[in-house]
Amino acid sequence: MESTAKNLYEGMFVLPQTYVREDQSGAFALLSETMEKFGAEIRHKEIWAERPLAYEINHVREASYVLMYFDASADAIAKIERQFRITDNVLRVLIVNPAKDFNLETFLEEKAAKELEEQKEKEEAEKPTATKEEVEA
Repeated sequence: MESTAKNLYEGMFVLPQTYVREDQSGAFALLSETMEKFGAEIRHKEIWAERPLAYEINHVREASYVLMYFDASADAIAKIERQFRITDNVLRVLIVNPAKDFNLETFLEEKAAKELEEQKEKEEAEKPTATKEEVEA
């Protein structure tokens, strides 16, 4: 008997960096469509990082880490993980339950505020500063 109650899950997917850079929307579509096939509902997805791997996996040395939050039934998780393990463009997958006190909406709001603040700081740093002669004039 399959469970129909859906819980929030956090998934980290490691994909070849060249694949994601060449076709980011295709990479997101691969992940999303596979998960939706098993009844998952995507709530958030982003490229979390691009880094060199500690060791080569399937002749790949650099990878993109894709972070996704989604709702799914507990029964679907094993099926989703199995499908990704046999998918060529997915090097590794890890799906976990977030901490009990985790709130996705709060997390996204704080992330957006932080990104906005960083953007403002970057713009401030790029503004030309007045030289000593200009100030004295």
